[in-house]
Parts: sequence; C-alpha cells; structure tokens
Amino acid sequence: MLNKATQLLNRIANKFDSDDPLIVTPYRGYASKEGFHIKGRVLENEGIFLEKDQSRIRTLIDNFKRFESDEIVGAKVNLAIRGRNYQAETDEEGYFEIREAWQTPLSPDENRWIAARVSLMDNQNQIVEDISTDAELFFPSANADFGVISDVDDTVLQTHATSLFRLKMIYSTFFLDPYERLSMEGIHEVYAALEKGRDGKKENPIFYVSNSPWNIYDNIETFLEFNKFPKGPVLLRDVGLQLLKNTHKTWGHKMQTISEILEMYPDLPFIMLGDTASKDADHYLDLANTFENRVNAIYIRHTKNTKNARRIAELVESQTNVNIVLVKNSQEIRE
Repeated sequence: MLNKATQLLNRIANKFDSDDPLIVTPYRGYASKEGFHIKGRVLENEGIFLEKDQSRIRTLIDNFKRFESDEIVGAKVNLAIRGRNYQAETDEEGYFEIREAWQTPLSPDENRWIAARVSLMDNQNQIVEDISTDAELFFPSANADFGVISDVDDTVLQTHATSLFRLKMIYSTFFLDPYERLSMEGIHEVYAALEKGRDGKKENPIFYVSNSPWNIYDNIETFLEFNKFPKGPVLLRDVGLQLLKNTHKTWGHKMQTISEILEMYPDLPFIMLGDTASKDADHYLDLANTFENRVNAIYIRHTKNTKNARRIAELVESQTNVNIVLVKNSQEIRE
C-alpha cells in the first residue's frame, strides 16, 4: 500500500517539476578558536517555497519532494570564509561535510555568527556564482556559563511519536507546514531563560540535535525561528521515506554528534533536554559518564505513559552520580 501511495505522489509531484536546476544547501555550522564543522547538500532544485497558509495538498507535495530528493553525487563544493577557501565533494547521498582546524583563529561577528559562502564548482574547479548561497557558523560567546543540547521531537516540537501506529506523526510531518506545527507548552520560555542564564545577561549557546532527517531541515529551522526559539545550529540525520517505519538505527548519530560538540568546546559544561518518547535518557547518561563533569543536568520530559517511559522512570530513579530529572512539563524544568 505504501508503494502505491509513493507512486501516486511521485506522479503528482512530477507535474510540478520544472527543469530542476541544481541548488546547494548548507546547514548551520559551528566553530571554536580551534576549528569548525559544517555540513550541507547538493540537490536538484524542486522549487519548494515555504509559505504561510498554503494548501494541505501543496504542503503534502512539498514534503514528499523533500524525502524524494534528487541528490548530486561527486559534486565539488567551495566554502569561502573571510578570504579563506575550503573544498569538499558530495557523497552518494549528495552530502558534503567540512571539518577543519583554523591555521589562524577567526573571531565571530558581534552576533556570534561567522558569515560564509558556499558555491558549486565546475569541472575546471571554478566557482559557479549562480549556484551559490550564504552560510553561517555559530561561535559561542565567552560570556557563557554553560551550553544547552536539546532534542527536537516531542521536546521542542510536538510530533506525536507515541501515537497509535504513528498516524498523528505521519500526518503532522507531511500535511502541516512549520507555521502550523505546535511547540510543547511553555518550552519557548524555558529556552529563552536558559540562553540568558540566572542573571539574564549571559549568552549560553543552544544546539538542537535530533534524529529527524535532514530532509526537513528547512521546516525545523523555520519552526524554531517562527516560534522565537534561540537561534542555534540544528543537527539532524540522513534518512529517507524509512521515517514511516519504526527504525532503531539512530543511536550512533546522536551519540556521535553530541560527542563532537562536547569535544569542540572542552571548557564548557552542558545541560541536556529530551523526552521519554525515545532513548534520550540513555544517550545523555552514556555521554555524562563518558565525559565526566561536563553535564550539569539532564531534563527528560514525560510525554506519555508508555513501556519506554516507565523504563526511563526506573532508569532515572536508579541514578546516583548524574543529575537527571524526570519532569511532566516546562514549569517543572524552570523550577
């Protein structure tokens, strides 16, 4: 049945396709005095534009296109940062990734972001100006007491991952645009408070690390901006239409991504937030034990009384060396 639905949506989506020129899409990166990390993708441009109040069918088609993207393999990409250039080549999924050390450290702009430019390169290794776009790398302020690492699904954004047969999750993912999606009650105020710290004058960085797929990066970025969450890197994972299946091969992505953040900022302790709809508590506890004295607190929101939620409650109760708290709502986090 899923295959038939996929074929039908493909036929509908093709009616909206043009010649599909190429597009390079960078994701927000992050940097320190020692180096930086940024990732992105080169795809055929499917002409997806996010608009408020667009029709359900338009949203469905656009979201389907996100998962059925046509990636460009072996494309050469140039990253320009204040006169410095770095190159990469896309993999079999069209992703490029650049992780480099600074020969001479760069200082961030006043707003804590470093401006960059990502461009496609032709066969003569020349920059194609028509296929270029702005990028940015986050550079945390020295005026920070701690960093924040947060899950997205059912921690920040309501996704209904525990709904029956995940039907609500599928509906929300494919039929709702980011302007219609709902945040968890009161969570925006929690993140605003965490960013500003106890005295209201800090610049604590926030990283959004999720098992959501890169395919919906623009949706999540728009949702966070529209709902006035603190701006920060959004770090997702590679997955296609298998999102509709109950996959469990996600442990490595989250552990690796958060480990890289902790290693990038060795002098910064962190607070971590997640929920009982997934294995956030397991990930965070492993990291707290691996990176000793780097995790100040872990907050896990109880989303629904599932078997996994009950297991996590027992896990939290058994901890003696890690400050992990199971909460019912945002107000309990603030308290």
